[in-house]
Formats: sequence, structure tokens, C-alpha cells
Amino acid sequence: MYIHNCPECGKQYSTQEKVSRVKCPYCGAETNVSYSEQQQTQWQQFNSQAANSLDSVFNNGPSGKSRGIAGLLAILMGWCGLHYFYIGKTSAGVLFLLIAILSCGILATVTTIVSIIQGVLFFTSTQEEFEMKWVNSPSNFPMF
Repeated sequence: MYIHNCPECGKQYSTQEKVSRVKCPYCGAETNVSYSEQQQTQWQQFNSQAANSLDSVFNNGPSGKSRGIAGLLAILMGWCGLHYFYIGKTSAGVLFLLIAILSCGILATVTTIVSIIQGVLFFTSTQEEFEMKWVNSPSNFPMF
């Protein structure tokens, strides 16, 4: 992707490939284009950072816990509190497990819904937020 600045309207737009002439989608002005090595290098750096950030959801944080693993456990097996056991909140895990067993699955739908929401929150938070709010929280039963 190559970013261009329109000399007429000043707006920024992009093209997928190198072209010699571009037409601004905002004002219709056509201009000749020249590319610098810096533009190409910046785009390559951006692509490598984006690829690394996608992989980082499953990387372990300082506590040794991965928010990606915790999110998968919450979404797939959250009804029994497995994600709480993983992040070290054993009392919350036991509570979820007891709710599932003692209610014969009736209240397990509530814990399942709560766990799916928590799993999505794990995936959408940063590693620092995950560590602070879920793993290092003084609460024995962090919810949202």
C-alpha cells in the first residue's frame, strides 16, 4: 500500500501498488507520483509490526499467562470456570464449577454467557490491561 497526499485538496489516500499517475478520489485531481525508498521501508515496518501484534495475543505476559489461551478457555470451557483456574483465581473457578454441577446445568447458561463476554474482553484488551485487571487483581472473583 502506498500513501499519497493530494496537492489540490490536501487529503490523504492510498493505492495498493506503485503507479506513475494517481487520481484523487476526493477532488478528482490527477498528479504524477514519485516514490522514495523511505515510503516502502515504512510500509514494510508497518506490515511486520501488524504481523507481530497478531501473534502477540498468544504470547505469555510477565506473569506467564497468555490472554489468548485465557480467552479460548473462557469461550470454549468457561461454563466450568476453566479460565479462572488458568489465571490463578481458583476460588472463582471452583464457584463456576459448583454452579454448573449443583444446578444440573440450569445456571450454567448464565456462567456460559458471562464467560463468553470475558473471553471477548481477554482478546480485545492489551496484555498490560489483562495482567492488571484479571491476573494481578486483588479480587478473588474478577468479573468485567
